[in-house]
Amino acid sequence: MKRLLLAALALLGVFGGAKPIVIGITQIVDHPALNACRDGIIEALRRAGYIEGENVQYIITNAQGDFSVAMAIAQDFLARRVDLVVSITTPSSQAIVQVFKDTNIPVVFSAVTDPVGAGLTGYPNVTGASDMIDVRADLELLLKVIPSLKRLGQIYNPGEANSAILTEMTKKAAAELGISLIVVPAEGTAAVPLAAQSLLGRVDAIYCTTDNTVAAALDAVVDVAKKGKIPFLFADPTSLERGVLICTGFDYFDHGLLTGEIVLKILQGTSPKDIPFVRQAGTQVWFNLDVAEEIGFVFSAEAKKLATGLLFGGERFVKE
Repeated sequence: MKRLLLAALALLGVFGGAKPIVIGITQIVDHPALNACRDGIIEALRRAGYIEGENVQYIITNAQGDFSVAMAIAQDFLARRVDLVVSITTPSSQAIVQVFKDTNIPVVFSAVTDPVGAGLTGYPNVTGASDMIDVRADLELLLKVIPSLKRLGQIYNPGEANSAILTEMTKKAAAELGISLIVVPAEGTAAVPLAAQSLLGRVDAIYCTTDNTVAAALDAVVDVAKKGKIPFLFADPTSLERGVLICTGFDYFDHGLLTGEIVLKILQGTSPKDIPFVRQAGTQVWFNLDVAEEIGFVFSAEAKKLATGLLFGGERFVKE
């Protein structure tokens, strides 16, 4: 870990003329939650004194939803001999780990649902942060908000390991709670609009987990939900302003800060193998009252008590 020790010394000013640390950051697609996560990582380092252009350089990339591009990005990072890699999302992390697992270059994953199931653990140079959500709690919330709920629609990309895992969890939870689940696959963003359209007239609500494909084409699902006046729960609080009725999950800027803390430990000399991966805590629940009015949905007084905050008049208000 000599390179990392030098990096820490550079931050302290021991080597005034040292080259900036080079950190590669990659994510599978461009959408608000992942961008917030990336920004949180950079902010965590900035607060610790890592200033871009002075003692750190970021190479920021986006695979545009294509795993082959994610692999090409990983190979490019390796060819550039970056000092550390941060991989955001499960697909990007799988690509990075596949390329970097036999190197001594640290890898920190972020926004990964199930690191163990995705094959990202057990490597001495790899650690990170998981954003595993509580699927059962989401379905229980829907039942409290919509007591008449019987049929639930879900859209997911079976090619995303994270989404496939969460979909199986949804099936199990739905069966236990007596909800009939209609699952519609969408293997790319272009397939999301048709998948959403197929749920019209068939479901009482729509539920989507932290699926990056759905997030990248979220407007299509929102449009269908509004057209059919269907309550839509998406497990990403950053998407509330995009027209989702109910958002649950984590603040992804905070998730980025959590990931950044791991990066800092490594830059300060701690080996990744001595840093167990961590899980994000602090689930939020947000209700969009503007959308509720638009589709004629009414949140009961009891339901509103469950919310972390509300959006109305285009602004967020945190409940005290």
